Formats: sequence, C-alpha cells, structure tokens
Amino acid sequence: MASPTKKSKVRRKLNKARAGKKRKNKLRIVGSTAPSLKLNMPNAGEKAAIAAAKASV
Repeated sequence: MASPTKKSKVRRKLNKARAGKKRKNKLRIVGSTAPSLKLNMPNAGEKAAIAAAKASV
C-alpha cells in the first residue's frame, strides 16, 4: 500500500500533466491571441511618439 504522501505526489503530477494537456489543446483550438485584441491599432507608446513628432514639427 502506498503512503498518503506518495499518493498526493502522484496525484499532483497527474493533475499538472492533465492541466498542461488541456492548456495545449485549448491553444491549438483557440489560439494564443485574445480575440478582442486589435493587432492593427497603434499602442500607447506609438501614439505618444506620433504626438511628440507632430508637436515638434
């Protein structure tokens, strides 16, 4: 009979493996970029740089 500690360690490893498998499957299906993220929009740094360039001209 395995000790309670050993059972916990085995269960923890199985849970980590299962979680990783679920994460990878979700990434394959859904992708890693949030659907609402606008990739063609300038970020805050770009907006500030453009504003500074216009102000200096």
